[in-house]
Amino acid sequence: MTVISASKRKHPRIPYTGKVDLKFNGKLFPDCTAQNLSLVGIWVVGCQEQNTGNLCEVEFHDAAPTANRPLRLTGEVVRVGDGGIALLFDDINLRMYNDLEALIKEKGGDSTFTVDDFIE
Repeated sequence: MTVISASKRKHPRIPYTGKVDLKFNGKLFPDCTAQNLSLVGIWVVGCQEQNTGNLCEVEFHDAAPTANRPLRLTGEVVRVGDGGIALLFDDINLRMYNDLEALIKEKGGDSTFTVDDFIE
């Protein structure tokens, strides 16, 4: 897999088209589709009726085989546009971080990421 390294982003992203459920203030938006994923956030299409600053719960459909439990994170909408939303993950504990990192490694295939790519 080729990783796009010419980006000015602080954190590398992988193309990721997994299904995620988003829950905003108790309202479920099931089966939204992610477009890319990093250790700090995700781009999701199919849920564009949100505003910057909204908080949500994120559940990854295909992360359970990696960790034998659902991966659930919380995030804040930091950008809305192009038919989707950018979420910045917050309150990530060590278990969540490890599960997210395992999902990225699993879905990213033969990526060229190193630990320094993920640390600011």
